[in-house]
Amino acid sequence: MYRKLVTTAGVAVAVSVLGVAAAQAAPTATSTTKTVTFHLVEKQIGFNFIDNPPKQGFRAAPLIGDQFAFTSELQTKTGAHAGSLEATCTVARGGSRSEGPCYGVFLLKGGQLMAMAHFTFYGNGPTHVVIVGGTGVYQGATGAVLSISRGQNSPYSDDTFTLNWAG
Repeated sequence: MYRKLVTTAGVAVAVSVLGVAAAQAAPTATSTTKTVTFHLVEKQIGFNFIDNPPKQGFRAAPLIGDQFAFTSELQTKTGAHAGSLEATCTVARGGSRSEGPCYGVFLLKGGQLMAMAHFTFYGNGPTHVVIVGGTGVYQGATGAVLSISRGQNSPYSDDTFTLNWAG
C-alpha cells in the first residue's frame, strides 16, 4: 500500500542531467515553444510514514493529516545516475480511499524541477505529475511527468518527462 503512495507521489516526478536529456530527447519546436521529452527510471531508496494523532498504526488506513516522505534515485535507462527526487505528501481524504497532494523537487545537474501530484491509495493507474517550474538550466520550464510503476512491490517506476519552454 505504501509503495503505491510512493509511486504515485513520485512520482511520483524524475529528470536527468541536461546533457543526458538532450541525448535522449526528442525535441519538437514551434515558433513560440520548445518541447523536450525524455525517459528516466525512478528507484525508491527511502520512505517514512508519519502517523499523526490520533495514531491508528501502520495496518490501518491513513487519516486526514497523516504524511509520508520519500527519496528516489533517478537513473538513465542504462542505470547511470541522473539525479534524485525528494517529496512529501499529506493525506487530505482519509480512510480506505485515501488521497491528497504531493510536492517534490527533482535535483539534477544544472538545476532543479519543482513538481506537484495527486496520490491515491487505491487503483493501479499511472501517476500524472505536473512540473510547475525550474531553476538553473530548467528556468522557465513547465510540463508533466507520466510515471508508471513496474509493480505493486517494485521499487522502480518508468518516468516520461515532457518539458516546455515558452519562446
